Amino acid sequence: MRGWIAASFFFFAFGLSAGQNTDLSKANSLYMEGKKTEALPLYEELAKEHPDQWLYFERLADCLAAKSGDVNDPAEATAVRTRMRDAAKKAVELGDPNRYLQVMANIDPGKPLLPDFSSNGNDLLKEAEKAYAKGDFPLAMEKYAAAYEADPKLYAAALFAGDTAYVQKDLKTAAQWFARAIAIDPDRETAYRYWGDAIMRYGNDPAAAKQKFIDAIVADPYNQMSWQGIEQWAKLQQAIIMAPKIDRPAAPKVDPNKPNTTNIVIDINTLDDKKNPGGFAWMMYSMVRATWRGDEFRKNFPDEKEYRHSLKEEDAALSVVASSVQEKKIKPNKLDESLRNLVDLEKAGMLDCWILINGADEGIAQDYPAYRKEHRQLLHDYLDRFVVHGGVGPAH
Repeated sequence: MRGWIAASFFFFAFGLSAGQNTDLSKANSLYMEGKKTEALPLYEELAKEHPDQWLYFERLADCLAAKSGDVNDPAEATAVRTRMRDAAKKAVELGDPNRYLQVMANIDPGKPLLPDFSSNGNDLLKEAEKAYAKGDFPLAMEKYAAAYEADPKLYAAALFAGDTAYVQKDLKTAAQWFARAIAIDPDRETAYRYWGDAIMRYGNDPAAAKQKFIDAIVADPYNQMSWQGIEQWAKLQQAIIMAPKIDRPAAPKVDPNKPNTTNIVIDINTLDDKKNPGGFAWMMYSMVRATWRGDEFRKNFPDEKEYRHSLKEEDAALSVVASSVQEKKIKPNKLDESLRNLVDLEKAGMLDCWILINGADEGIAQDYPAYRKEHRQLLHDYLDRFVVHGGVGPAH
């Protein structure tokens, strides 16, 4: 199994003090060369000797992940994956902030880490995985390329070929393969994130890397892994990832005993125009949302049987608030942070982007795929302008 952490180089690639002792130096060298099955016994010992160091458990988990793909006996493979999960859990318990480890800590050991693709390239892909785990990157690249040729829709083949080129420091080839993976499925985040890692390390171009990391979020914003790249980038760039704050009133509630009655909860403090200029507009937000609990939802979604909170509803409610505030011509410095951010987003034409990426719930999230299909660049620009602050400027 190719390593889970190999393509996120800059989180801890430089975090080891390899001169501490011979075993540590050797383990680090093997790990950085991609020879994780060879590094495995060394990290087993290091984890025993240093039970309070999460980095050793992180790498132990990753090495076990590599070993699991090289085991043919199902029972033995399950046992290896169980050890991998337990090592990942230990790393998380000790404070490992890496989201990969949080995913690994929750895997089902009874299931293979790599899905069993029904594909003409499946057998070749498995051969490539074994070669990668052993650090035989030329053979791994050959097999990944062959798997892709056998099935040009095999995302994993293109993705892992790019990753293999990346660990061989061949950025040009890596970029070609990542682009092929994205062409297969532009709505999966992984290839964008791996590409950003490759640019960051070997391209020495943090501005271009930033764009790829943002593309990963646009592809799948509700996947916690999508944010991994930009968060790591921000730490290195001393940048900040922070969405505009908009505190909204509580949603209208329906009394289960009176299904035709909608209760609106209003904070009277927001209605005091002297204490909170523009706060009166939040009453309009609640009133608009109440109408969607009734006929408005059925008008807009005639094919849906049950009410859900939607992008259209939230846009309608927030847009009314923004319009009401702007009609009063209240100076921005008189508005509280939520209203000021709301007006700014409305003027920028990016309110829907905020709703979908930073203000979504389960109902709104259902509207994301259709919106992304028509507004991918707008979503990217929103993140670049309103969410990622500082660091380098945009790539040109």
